[in-house]
Amino acid sequence: MTSSNDYLIQFEHVFFAYPGGGSVIHDFSAGVRRGEFIALIGPNGSGKSTLAGLAAGALRPAAGWVKVDGMDTADPSVIGAIRRRVGLVLQNPDNQLVAARVEEDVAFGPENLNLPSPEVRRRVEYAIAAVGLDRLRDRPPHLLSGGEKQRLAIAGLLALEPSCLVLDEPTSMLDPRGRREVLGVLKNLVAKGTTVLQVTHHMGEAAEAGRVWVLAEGKLQADASPGTVFSRPELLQRLGLALPPAAELAGCLAARDINVPAGIVNLEDMVHFLCRALK
Repeated sequence: MTSSNDYLIQFEHVFFAYPGGGSVIHDFSAGVRRGEFIALIGPNGSGKSTLAGLAAGALRPAAGWVKVDGMDTADPSVIGAIRRRVGLVLQNPDNQLVAARVEEDVAFGPENLNLPSPEVRRRVEYAIAAVGLDRLRDRPPHLLSGGEKQRLAIAGLLALEPSCLVLDEPTSMLDPRGRREVLGVLKNLVAKGTTVLQVTHHMGEAAEAGRVWVLAEGKLQADASPGTVFSRPELLQRLGLALPPAAELAGCLAARDINVPAGIVNLEDMVHFLCRALK
């Protein structure tokens, strides 16, 4: 049984509407456990970005509540503490880069916390190493590739040492190589204990998460492992969502009377299965 202390972020009967518009989030209740990797998927206009903003405390619910580490995001007195625990990574990394050099950009946040210089240096070194930008620390950010810029945006938040990263479509503007770079960073961070909530429209990325939330019309349609969610093609088809490539391949093989184990939805598991099957 999971207690409330196991959740870093909790949503309870959350409703949200933008001024002059209709309700975007409808009676949403769910929780993000500490150290887990959740992928949030859904059709355009389903409320994914709004939910990311609510999770990070950037938006406040019209009804219900969102708590981060037990703190209510509607309480102005704790919003600073919440934002130190949850970092929000935007779709376009250029909107989060502020300095002339990679190293300076990563240092910007800790310096604005008025931390001692040795502590700033420690955090910068940790963050740069975590995203694999060691050799680019003196590079101007505008000369980085798309994937490198997004990794730099993540490093800038890691230097603040948040418990959780909420990422709103961080790979949507990247080529396949850039997407692999960012996903690799996220998986390494989760392995070291960072909590990750990633909004994505790439089903292959969602298949790499530990859990998948499916959102449609502001409501939670599914909350389960990737293997369970992507074994419901009728739900995905109804919402206009595709299967991950590995799950699609598994379906094609099964249609040809090849006994594919249930729950294969990512490329790594598919490769392992094919290697065993072809021996």
